[in-house]
Amino acid sequence: MSGFIIDTARLQTRLLWKRFPKNWAADINMVTTDYGKLRVKDTGGNKPVIISVPDGPNVIEHHEELIAKLAKNYRVVCFELPGFGFSYPQKSYDYSFELTAKIIINLMDVLQVKRASLSFSCANGFYGITVARMIPERIEHLFLAQTPAMHQMQEWAKRSIPKPLKTPWIGQVANAFLEKKLARIWYQYALPKDMDTSDFQQKALANIKSGGCFCLSSLVQGLAKEMKTPFKDVEIPTTLVWGNKDFTHRNTNFNSIKEHLPTCKIVEFDNCGHFPDLENTTKYAGLINETLAPS
Repeated sequence: MSGFIIDTARLQTRLLWKRFPKNWAADINMVTTDYGKLRVKDTGGNKPVIISVPDGPNVIEHHEELIAKLAKNYRVVCFELPGFGFSYPQKSYDYSFELTAKIIINLMDVLQVKRASLSFSCANGFYGITVARMIPERIEHLFLAQTPAMHQMQEWAKRSIPKPLKTPWIGQVANAFLEKKLARIWYQYALPKDMDTSDFQQKALANIKSGGCFCLSSLVQGLAKEMKTPFKDVEIPTTLVWGNKDFTHRNTNFNSIKEHLPTCKIVEFDNCGHFPDLENTTKYAGLINETLAPS
């Protein structure tokens, strides 16, 4: 039996006594979709669109530096998926590829985004691939990071996620009590050992302390049911970035994504860990600019 209801109950109850902060940037808002409210930063304008989602415990604030660099050439839409930041999951949300892809597509419709490139990392990459499979005519390019083949992701989860978090109900209860600790430890584990992780930690903890969520247990349990999903007929141009100092992916085959996306271009970022797009924003923004530049 699913334990997702625990997250829904505790977070919806939180809304009864705790209001969202009022110190967000002017272009960050709660956007109403058919699947609930999502926290969204939208730089606006008529430029080509890039849609990105933070890889939890990251939130929109972690992406501000990258967004500033991309916004020179693109309309950037960065939003927190249900279960992360201030995008509280509805009781019907199951973290599945198909439902999450429908949420992303619905947000595109609400924001009147006709066509976009997607920038998704880690397990979120599978959501991006699913969107590209469902609406290929609306996706220009897929930019992925730290996303291996699904069987490699299963092995990654075995190594990296504590067993109690994978257990329905028990995992959600543990997650609720350990949310801050999980966020703090994750950066120490996933970023290069010689890197100062304090900025990453402070932004994540500030979000959680002010009412944000990090539903890692539910995400892991939801994705576990999806790992045999066949990805076929996805022909969207794709670039995958790997941070080669990511301890959590030390045994991962960086080329395994080609089992799903045979023509995927793979680029390694030296001295970067689990978040290469955020650890080296200049290089990542440059890669996007070069890839999407008119030929």
